[in-house]
Amino acid sequence: MSRISDLNVLEFAIDPNALNYLKENGDVFILTDVENPQYSYYKIKGYDADANLVIKFEEFVEICKKHHASQTDTNNPRTEYITKTFDVTDPTKLKHDDLGFYVAKSGFSTVDDWLKTLKAEDEIPECSTGHKTFYLYHIQTIQTIQTIQTIA
Repeated sequence: MSRISDLNVLEFAIDPNALNYLKENGDVFILTDVENPQYSYYKIKGYDADANLVIKFEEFVEICKKHHASQTDTNNPRTEYITKTFDVTDPTKLKHDDLGFYVAKSGFSTVDDWLKTLKAEDEIPECSTGHKTFYLYHIQTIQTIQTIQTIA
């Protein structure tokens, strides 16, 4: 995410997989290291229906990584990401063990594929030294929300 010149506007640049998923389905979950912004207008690069978006902060996500030695190639260790998600209203309360709960609506097939797209991937520490906090947002179009309300 990045801010543009108007202080009331937040412009998102999301991964192409997530953008395509949003265009096809009208909603998507994204991860970012931008903390719970309060803006009156949202804009997504590459998405035409910007004024019709609702962006909701869902959860805090702690991420760290572990490296496992590959049995076939000892010079190329496999990276495993460990994630924990926490409730917005009470960050001390663990909500889900990992991001698997959200991956189906992220535009990615696996949590690892999703995490590898984070621009801050290099900043994710080893689990033995700590974690990095990200923020999970749910982006929906107004039309998708109205459809869900009509069905309910």
